[in-house]
Amino acid sequence: MSGAKLLVVNADDLGRTPGVDAGIFEAHARGIVTSATLMVGFPAAVAAAARLGEFPQLGVGLHVTLTGARPTLPPERVTSLVDAEGRFAAKPEGLGALELSQVLAEVHHQLARFRELVGRPPTHLDSHHHSHRHPVVLEALVLVAREHRLPVRCSSPAVRERLVAAGVPTTDSFVERFFGEQATRTVLGEILAGLLPGSTEIMCHPAHVDAELAASSSYAVPRERELAVLTDPAIRLEVERLGIRLVGFPEACAS
Repeated sequence: MSGAKLLVVNADDLGRTPGVDAGIFEAHARGIVTSATLMVGFPAAVAAAARLGEFPQLGVGLHVTLTGARPTLPPERVTSLVDAEGRFAAKPEGLGALELSQVLAEVHHQLARFRELVGRPPTHLDSHHHSHRHPVVLEALVLVAREHRLPVRCSSPAVRERLVAAGVPTTDSFVERFFGEQATRTVLGEILAGLLPGSTEIMCHPAHVDAELAASSSYAVPRERELAVLTDPAIRLEVERLGIRLVGFPEACAS
């Protein structure tokens, strides 16, 4: 197994809009996506969770959302996370002096909502906009992951170092290059060719762009291109040619 190349292809933002959900399910059914992470605070999450029975091989984790949305708890319970209008910061750069207890409360509430919607624990944790690169958010995810024995995305070398030190399972490497202008067949082929033995996660954002996504996200149109690349039969053939095994987080983080 030491020489095996295990690859998790995780689609972020499941539950954000119906178009995102449709794209992720298509990228799994027709392409190489093996895993997704659910945003439980969006209305479309209910319908997304209801369809998971159609895709029993799709691993589903929790996309902890602390930016670009509203909290799932009442804003007065997470005052260090929200502005005067009760909204999270748009991006992690806007996160201020967070109180760990409040971050933990929101993450636990999102985890409980996940269990309510999906009927089982998540396969792993990651975060919207990589907010767990923020030290307080990272400590919260470490505590929750250890309590529930869940893997966490190693979204940077520093994050991976902290996860390993805490005994939290994670992949050996994480690739975020397949994004924006680099979400092309050529780039994905280069990523696949460069995979080292061990476990790797590739982040992706496939979607059919609907009006809701176009109106609410600065990253919309490129998601259609991601979907086309991820479902390209030539990419599947390349995965097979290179001897890469497509897996979910439980298998990738088993050792």
